[in-house]
Amino acid sequence: MYPPSPWQHMGRRGLTLRKRHVLLGRTFPGGSLRHPLRLFRHSHPRALLATAVLALACQSAMAADTLVFAFEELLPWKTRTQGGYGGAYTEIVRELARRAEMTLEFRNCPLKRCLYMLEQGHADVAIGLRDTPERRRYLNFLKTPYREHSSDKVFYILRDQSPDIRSYEDLAKLRIGVTSGATYFDPFDRDTALAKEDVPQTESNFRKLALGRLDAVVVPEDQGEAHVARLALRNKVTKAAYRVPDPSPRSVAVSKKSVDAATLDKLERAMEGMVRDGTLAALIKRHYYEALNVPLDSVRIR
Repeated sequence: MYPPSPWQHMGRRGLTLRKRHVLLGRTFPGGSLRHPLRLFRHSHPRALLATAVLALACQSAMAADTLVFAFEELLPWKTRTQGGYGGAYTEIVRELARRAEMTLEFRNCPLKRCLYMLEQGHADVAIGLRDTPERRRYLNFLKTPYREHSSDKVFYILRDQSPDIRSYEDLAKLRIGVTSGATYFDPFDRDTALAKEDVPQTESNFRKLALGRLDAVVVPEDQGEAHVARLALRNKVTKAAYRVPDPSPRSVAVSKKSVDAATLDKLERAMEGMVRDGTLAALIKRHYYEALNVPLDSVRIR
């Protein structure tokens, strides 16, 4: 028969303390406790090594089951609100992680920071990145693209009020709205003779166009149609005849440093399955066309 425990007279606090000590140390006859640090000090080296190896194995297993998403907001495809993360591209990555049986973890970052995190292995995947030789140094791009072609670059003008733009030469002397930091196509990006007015957000350009303060707005067609629908400008603006196709595909980017071959293969098979069974098309339809009220015939996402 053991003597009374020293914790029993301390009520609920004593029970809590006892639980903490039982978790960290060991209880001995008489209710005495040996300090956990003393236990480690007197433990056999092999036991300590086994404990350390087990802890590392658990940590590695948890890391292997987590897919870190380098998230940069890209309207309308990747959005962040008080309700969480949304947009068609975000839902594609969610489904990708689900099929690969991994837990998705979001890391918010501006573009340069996202790229650095992917290069260093602090993030695993990103979506919406252009495939370039420089990025190929530290990124794998999934073989199955989520888009076979990127959006054409188009020019929006006022309906029935502005002269149509039919060639690059027609851009001369026009006030053209561009978004700060964005690139469009060559030679437009390098052409300093054009009257380009930049703003931080594309939406501001459409508002200025509607007010007659711009003659045209250049934008990827998929983004432009989303802004037109959201601002209810369908009867106010239209797309000019001149457009610049972008045939480059878009694929999910995967960090070479943090994602091993086995996980990469799981992601490859997951994306291939999403295309094959129609899930990819359904996600784009639901989270782009339907969510943003974009008419199906206004822009083709392929």
